[in-house]
Amino acid sequence: MLQILNKSQCCGCNACVNICPKGCITMQSDEEGFWYPKADQTLCVNCGLCEKVCPVLHPPAAYEKSAAYAAKHQSREVRLNSSSGGVFSALAAAILETKGVVFGAGFDKDWNVCHQSAETLEDLDKLRRSKYVQSDIGKTFQQAKQFLDKGRQVLFTGTPCQIVGLKNYLGKDYENLLTVDIICHAVPSPAVWKQFLTENFKRTHIQDINFRDKFFSWYNFHLGFTTNKGHRIHGDKKPWTELVFFSPLFARLTPFVHYNIFLKAFLKELINRPSCHSCHFKKGKHWSDFTLGDLWGKWPAHIESKQDKKWGISVLIISSDKGASFLQKINSIHYVPISMEKVTSFNSPLLFSTKPHPKRAEFFARYQTEPLNKLVPALLGEKPFPIRIMQMLWRKIARKLHLR
Repeated sequence: MLQILNKSQCCGCNACVNICPKGCITMQSDEEGFWYPKADQTLCVNCGLCEKVCPVLHPPAAYEKSAAYAAKHQSREVRLNSSSGGVFSALAAAILETKGVVFGAGFDKDWNVCHQSAETLEDLDKLRRSKYVQSDIGKTFQQAKQFLDKGRQVLFTGTPCQIVGLKNYLGKDYENLLTVDIICHAVPSPAVWKQFLTENFKRTHIQDINFRDKFFSWYNFHLGFTTNKGHRIHGDKKPWTELVFFSPLFARLTPFVHYNIFLKAFLKELINRPSCHSCHFKKGKHWSDFTLGDLWGKWPAHIESKQDKKWGISVLIISSDKGASFLQKINSIHYVPISMEKVTSFNSPLLFSTKPHPKRAEFFARYQTEPLNKLVPALLGEKPFPIRIMQMLWRKIARKLHLR
């Protein structure tokens, strides 16, 4: 029977839930809002399958070689409606053209993040774009296996630990399976996400959420909301003194991601899963056919143009012969070989786990009784917004003077 004695050793992939022949394992939230498996001992037959499929206990062999590319979709519209370069959309569309099935993270009716399937281009949009919340896998491993056993093509996307959990659950290689993982920073608490929405949208009906809204540019993304009345809200509901700075000019100075309480807590390691701080799926290893991320850093103009900085461009890492062969069949992606060493230098999550914020435990001890919009800035020790703006401008001026 699988027992979680150390929470840093469980990534919440749901492989044990999907494999259990008696259905006696369920995922239950702890006080931080993260899911962990719990078995009903009255139903358990001690078959040991839950331990055998655990990706932390039994990680499969990683691919031996990988190649990196700067990649982007040929369609401007697809790129603007994607997190970065629109590569996932191209891969998924190619699978759907074969009457295949695509699995990925989407929102449910209450804006919780959970894995879902798409069998048409109309359904595909719900799986596009990043969701910076841990996705509930549910029984999608079982669903994917059913499609695979019927001979249908399947594209399964997720975090590296979710992909390894899927492969352990399947127990064998499927020629009709393609897997895509992301360059994963960490996964935040679903409970904190839910509280953030409750605090900021008590009387507002949300029609759409975009964690990578490109209203200003790809480089200056922010968390954007669309209401049922068609109103667009960028970041938190800010006082007018902060909204003054939501302009293309100011976008050149600092990314809008820093103005959103939820994203800030996520990137400062205040609300992330314990296992993410000791992740077993780093060190530059790859278990998926494809790995997708953002092309950060400075690149020559023939790789990344000024237009790409506005619309988005992806890092595409190919780790299997099957993935390389599949990509050659797709005409909607433009891709150029780039240095893997340079990619990893600008994407440290490929190599290293993040370290928890020193006040992470204090945050989770207080978050259920205090407003996030006050608690997060207090724990991060932030100064009032106007002072932060002046300090930021002074640093940029000082840097310019120093360079001269």
